[in-house]
Amino acid sequence: MILITGATGMFGSRVLRETVARGAQVRALVHHGSEVDAIRALGADVVVADLDDPTTLAPAFAGVETVFLVTAMDPHIQSREAAALAAAQAAGVSRIVKLHGAVRHLADEPLARQHAASIAAIRDSGLRWALVSPNSVMETSLLSQAGAVSAMGSLFGCAADGRIGLVAADDVARAAAVVLTDRDEDGVEYVLTGPAALTMAEIAEAFTTALGRTVTYQDMPETDFRQLMVEQVGVPEDEVDNAVMVHFEAWRRGDADIVTNTYLELTGSPATSVAEWIAANRQAFTPAS
Repeated sequence: MILITGATGMFGSRVLRETVARGAQVRALVHHGSEVDAIRALGADVVVADLDDPTTLAPAFAGVETVFLVTAMDPHIQSREAAALAAAQAAGVSRIVKLHGAVRHLADEPLARQHAASIAAIRDSGLRWALVSPNSVMETSLLSQAGAVSAMGSLFGCAADGRIGLVAADDVARAAAVVLTDRDEDGVEYVLTGPAALTMAEIAEAFTTALGRTVTYQDMPETDFRQLMVEQVGVPEDEVDNAVMVHFEAWRRGDADIVTNTYLELTGSPATSVAEWIAANRQAFTPAS
């Protein structure tokens, strides 16, 4: 039995779908009973539980061999993943596969500290473990700009000429499903990226080609971009640094310029390019008629 946490989130829902498609016995951990029927229709078992309430976790982890561990990107990563690890140990789980970003964030950043502490606890637990580590994801990095591309023909940011090996979320899920079902290496990190590392200006060029209209990249001073995110996009003031700014800062430093062949090695297929992803999602970036 493979347990998928965060089974209705961006990664968890996709990993759930791909793992079920590979014929594995899968259980989904969800927060709300309203989500149960839809997940059961996919062919998965479902347990309603909450990583913020460890007393609810035992039924979700009972009889599980492998856990896919993904939690929301907020200040509770370490506590939630510690609760999951404790439940896994109590239930006799043998392996944890944790989602962990590949972008090289500064060690003193809050999210980086939390992930590092969680990984150290998993590594020291005595369980077999692996990391599935995607680079920045196209869905969060580009769909968040859909309104600006549609209305103004522009991408906005403060990444300067930093390169990003953007990866599609569906590719992450397919690779993770292979790791969960067919691979059993202990202590391995699977770094997943797209086929090339591009600057934001080059990504704008890819939009121009795919959409058949000019899209430009507007690079902004960091303080101005942060203000734009809060006042125009609506990112809460207390979330904007962890949700947005640390990623653009890493891109600007060149700490997301990672490109690997891991997706090809795991799946036998080439990773989705930015141009292919834009073409498949062009409707999201097309102005309403």
